[in-house]
Amino acid sequence: MADEKKAVSNQASKKPRRSLGKWFRELRAEMKKIVWSSRKQVINNTAVVILAVLIVGVFVWILDFVFGFGRDILISTLS
Repeated sequence: MADEKKAVSNQASKKPRRSLGKWFRELRAEMKKIVWSSRKQVINNTAVVILAVLIVGVFVWILDFVFGFGRDILISTLS
């Protein structure tokens, strides 16, 4: 009975180390599969994102101006 517990505890203590080592090996193998973008592609994608953010920002600014103007007209006609 005591031998069985000892054997189970030895297996349990070794298992996390083995699985952690396996995890790192698998991680390294997956990292080798990554295909990195070229510098030109990264710059192009960054420019597209910046342009999209600026366009959406201008659109929101225009909507804010229009709705604020409409609110002011509505308040001035009701008072």
